[in-house]
Amino acid sequence: MTNPNLRPESIPDGARRPGAAPRQGGRLRLLAGVLALGCFAGVIGVWWLSVANPTGQAMEQAAFAGSLIGARFVSDHARSLLHIVSLPAAIGLVLVVLVGALWRGSRRRALWAATAVVAINLSTQVLKYLVLWRPDYGLSQRFGGMNTLPSGHTAVAASAAVALILVTRPQWRSGAAGAGALLAAAMGYSTLVCQWHRPGDVIAALLLATAWGSLAVAGGAWADEEETTAEPARTQQASTLRGPATGQPLPPQAVLPQAPAPRRRMPGRALGQRTPGAAILLGLGILAGAAALVLAVLNWQGVMAAGGTPTPATIQALGRTGTFIAYAAGAVGTVAVACTGMGALALLTPREAGQGGALTRPYAG
Repeated sequence: MTNPNLRPESIPDGARRPGAAPRQGGRLRLLAGVLALGCFAGVIGVWWLSVANPTGQAMEQAAFAGSLIGARFVSDHARSLLHIVSLPAAIGLVLVVLVGALWRGSRRRALWAATAVVAINLSTQVLKYLVLWRPDYGLSQRFGGMNTLPSGHTAVAASAAVALILVTRPQWRSGAAGAGALLAAAMGYSTLVCQWHRPGDVIAALLLATAWGSLAVAGGAWADEEETTAEPARTQQASTLRGPATGQPLPPQAVLPQAPAPRRRMPGRALGQRTPGAAILLGLGILAGAAALVLAVLNWQGVMAAGGTPTPATIQALGRTGTFIAYAAGAVGTVAVACTGMGALALLTPREAGQGGALTRPYAG
């Protein structure tokens, strides 16, 4: 029943649309799905460029040879890290992360984190041994010609990083992303400098981990944070809502639900600045990616100038400088993908949740 004393223009906008909720969560889930698809496509792209392509194999082999230069300085530390991050250690780390999440009551996050960890490591093995292959161009003698993409050790470290990001509370998520990127990049670089893997193997593993982490977010790993970004609709008291014609308080049946009051941001918080640390991490990753791209172009030019064929003679023709450039491209590229992937994953945090929930307040009137 409509009250004749209540004109449409006197009704607050939010009250005309009771139950309206922000669509930020849906947009972030869609963005997470797009990021996941892009990373999955990136895995296939890296395989095609660095493994299936003859020139790509030559470039990777040059990086493999150049890694001997860095090995003289960091091989001992790298080998220690590789031996520490074994399968039992990875299982123990993941269990600690999941138990911590359950202890805080975050069952949804713990479930999605466990699913992501299993998916990352299982898909790594399936891709490596059952789906992808390595054409023999005469440069695969050391590994018996077998495919080594993606890197299993890097996948283990990256899966632990993704799990940490998924279960961490929003206000600490930037720090978790930074720690995860450091762990994943250190593991990837260690496999490169110890000649366990080529750069493409490492980058593919990092992309795969980011893809599954993004799918977890798209599936609702942070759904509880989306729910807390909007206040429940309130009903304004009849004693405070008066009809414009009579000036008298409206009866209770004429009172409409009132939308949440507009939220005011605290000073110094720019719109969209959900997790500033993650944004910085993403920016560093982009800068490192630009540097890696320049080095990769120089590597490609050197390989093409040396003949462009995937033969040991081509690698020898590059010399010490050429192989070091190739090695540097792989190392910097590893850092770039680790920082970009973990930073982008943390940036999928809902805005209000990312600000800890205490940095906004409703208008007083």
